[in-house]
Amino acid sequence: MPGELDREREAIADAGRETLADIQRVSAEAAAAVVRVIEQQTGITLGPPAAPSIMDATREQLGQAERRARHALAAMELIRRWHWGDARTLGELMPELPEDVREQIADNLVRAGIS
Repeated sequence: MPGELDREREAIADAGRETLADIQRVSAEAAAAVVRVIEQQTGITLGPPAAPSIMDATREQLGQAERRARHALAAMELIRRWHWGDARTLGELMPELPEDVREQIADNLVRAGIS
């Protein structure tokens, strides 16, 4: 039954990804609406909020960044082992890879916060 458990896990992860994408879309739409209202009422265009300075990062935040970077590097190491052939993008390459390699790459990309 490992295959069934993997499918269930992936279905849960897919549902989570869809939910996050929906939240991001709704949030972006709400932010755009606020910007429009402020601009209409004041003539001032609000820009995106400034990102916090890296100098304000905590040890925990830097540790999280380090873990994400390690997963990104692990994904790249797996990808580099395979000849890209005619594939121009990762999405074109992935179907050509063995299933276990695709899963490892995808897992690392998700853990890196890239996927």
